Amino acid sequence: MVIYINVRNILGGAFPTRTNREVYKFMRKTVKKLTAVGLTLTSVMGLVACGNNNASTESKSTVDWASVEKPEAFTVMVDGTVPKMADWGDKFDEQLKELTGLDFTVVRPDHSSYYDAVANSMLDANSMPDVLILSSDYLALYARQGLLWDMTDAWNNSATKASGRLVADAEKIMEANYVKGVDGEKALYGFVPARGNGCCTYVKEAWATAAGYTKADLQKQMTYDEYYKMLKKMKEAKGVDYVISAPGFYSKEVPYTNYLPEFYQNAQFTFYYDQKSGQYVDGFSQQEMKDALQRIQNAVKDGLINKESSTKTTFTSRNDFKSSDIKTESGVFTYWAGTWIDKLKDEITSSGLDGSLVALLPIKELGKYAERLSPSWCITSHAGETGKAEGIFKYFIDKMLDGGDIQTLWEYGPKGYYYNVKDDGSFEFLPTKSNPKSKYSKAHLDCNLVLAGFSNGKDPGKAEQPDKVTECAEMFFKNSQLIDPPAMTEEVGKLIGDINTERYTVVDKVARGEWTVEEAMKQYTNTVGSKVDAALKSLNAQSDAK
Repeated sequence: MVIYINVRNILGGAFPTRTNREVYKFMRKTVKKLTAVGLTLTSVMGLVACGNNNASTESKSTVDWASVEKPEAFTVMVDGTVPKMADWGDKFDEQLKELTGLDFTVVRPDHSSYYDAVANSMLDANSMPDVLILSSDYLALYARQGLLWDMTDAWNNSATKASGRLVADAEKIMEANYVKGVDGEKALYGFVPARGNGCCTYVKEAWATAAGYTKADLQKQMTYDEYYKMLKKMKEAKGVDYVISAPGFYSKEVPYTNYLPEFYQNAQFTFYYDQKSGQYVDGFSQQEMKDALQRIQNAVKDGLINKESSTKTTFTSRNDFKSSDIKTESGVFTYWAGTWIDKLKDEITSSGLDGSLVALLPIKELGKYAERLSPSWCITSHAGETGKAEGIFKYFIDKMLDGGDIQTLWEYGPKGYYYNVKDDGSFEFLPTKSNPKSKYSKAHLDCNLVLAGFSNGKDPGKAEQPDKVTECAEMFFKNSQLIDPPAMTEEVGKLIGDINTERYTVVDKVARGEWTVEEAMKQYTNTVGSKVDAALKSLNAQSDAK
């Protein structure tokens, strides 16, 4: 309990009592060291995630939402999904302030190190944001630590929920983001304005044609063997070093397997609840994962997946997809569905290549693509303690889906910079600031993913979306399923950083042919087996206590 109190003091900026001062100094020094060397938030919070079962929780008083007033100045921390400064972020902020009448400051850390910046901001109340964006795994972790404001009542009394404009799956999407708080009860700690989307596999038509496949062939569902055969024919026809250049052999957020879905198939990367046994199990230790790792190793060995994928980022792997150099060009790429089919086409065309792409149906063994849980807009407990939380929700969060001008800004960006409105009311999208050959089509929210429609029943910019974008999005949602929220307890929070680090090592080593699957699993058990057992024990104890 002493450690938890002092962590809250560290995070809240309060000075500790004399009896706890030495522990406070130790924890502050340790947390700073961890963030200084670039450890993720999971690792940082994992170290300090102890003793908070006895922490006091705020009493849930009834709020008269009709009388809630606008908050005083507040701070918002966002990742790269909100318009960046290089893409008229300043104009976006200006127009949002004008439309909402709010006084806020937007902090934009580098997208690739966003969660390190979030962790650092939590060390000092003076730098802690009032609002931030969190992916599903970080949402579960932060909520469990008592660092997020419970917005369940706010959502239930919101204008958006009562508007009648929600799409059919809106409540299901929102409920999927309910996670356990410090009191052990599930609640809504993050607002989800849109579906989470997911990745589908794109194939260059030109490569398929060279390998003897028609567009109609690509639009049929394949088996794994048929898919693998197609990759081999493409490699032979194009004379390339590889066909797939993935942004890593795994991703570092749930579901972890989305960049190579045909190879992972039904393998689970982390802990999940097994309905047959009625227990939580470690997906990484199951036979399905062993089979998946062998498939990946075989594909690398056969020159189908770039061996250097372990060093690739989303940016560098996209560069390979648009490369005109035979030594680096790839022909198959798994990336976000919908809008990205058009963006990828533009990138490929800008290199002088044929940009025609086909989005594949999931192979039979995979069955469904994974729709991730959408990143959430969260309000910190710091905002709750300073009396700003209710006002922030009502006048900032809830207004994102107002069905009017504010929603238009979140979907399409600042008027005059992302788009202009023609005399007939239609949108004319403008060239991007960084690449005049490409045009803007969205800002933070995707019109194909947003959870609420417009008050007049017409999304003002959707008609200007390319048909292939809408078709790709529709294909994905017909052939995908929503993933489960990540399993989280205090013990898992402490251990998951080390466990995942070893999982990443195992996948990289096996993929590159440095370890056999058997050697890798033995190493995994020897290195973190006891931690995996401890994590499962805590998950199953929590499950038994329900």
